[in-house]
Amino acid sequence: MANKFSFDTISQHLQNTGYVFQGSSIYGGLSNTWDYGPLGSEMKKNIRSMWWKKFVQESPTNVGIDAAILMNPKVWEATGHVSTFNDPMIDCKSCKARHRADELIKSQYPDVDVDAMSFEDMDQFIKTHDLTCPVCGKNDFTPIRKFNMMFKTHIGVTE
Repeated sequence: MANKFSFDTISQHLQNTGYVFQGSSIYGGLSNTWDYGPLGSEMKKNIRSMWWKKFVQESPTNVGIDAAILMNPKVWEATGHVSTFNDPMIDCKSCKARHRADELIKSQYPDVDVDAMSFEDMDQFIKTHDLTCPVCGKNDFTPIRKFNMMFKTHIGVTE
């Protein structure tokens, strides 16, 4: 049986060996962000270089571009980012564990096509099929909420 390492064990090892550090750590840190250390920076550079060579330089149909992250909002709408970059989040009221509703359904009903379901459909499915929390085994969930994975940003001096 394979060894199972916790995220904490792995992240501690990567920090101790200079691959990553908590983002803004000297100022108290910023949750869920990481800065690359000396070894992590080199590894990231090498992976990017190999990827670029394989998928850009060696491909007759691809060309390289290094575009800005901040773009006209119409770009993000046209590419589907605004409408689809969100996850259906649900919380267990009993143990406070947070889950992606689509993954909760797939874990207990693998043959169900959750990609074809709206948030309302998923919410109804969870209720009618009495899905249970994988952490505590209860079936007392909050309604599904949209977790937006896009950052709100402003350009200029006013919001």
